Amino acid sequence: MARRTGRDHVAARPCWRCRACGAPWPCQPAKLRLLRAYADDRLALMAWLGVTMAEAVRELPDDGTDVIARFVRWARPSRRHPG
Repeated sequence: MARRTGRDHVAARPCWRCRACGAPWPCQPAKLRLLRAYADDRLALMAWLGVTMAEAVRELPDDGTDVIARFVRWARPSRRHPG
């Protein structure tokens, strides 16, 4: 898919690739945008990503890709160890 500029990094369905850069969605710019948008409510982000992942699983071919890592695992809060 050709790289385009000036477009939002949103999923093209049913292939679940980014409309702007062609990378598997969520691409890095989409992840950063989502993290900023849900900065105060990571639980809501995780819930939304879970629903989105379920939709993608119905549309994507089973190619062995770790869809949990692709759609959800990257958004987990980091574990911080107390000082």
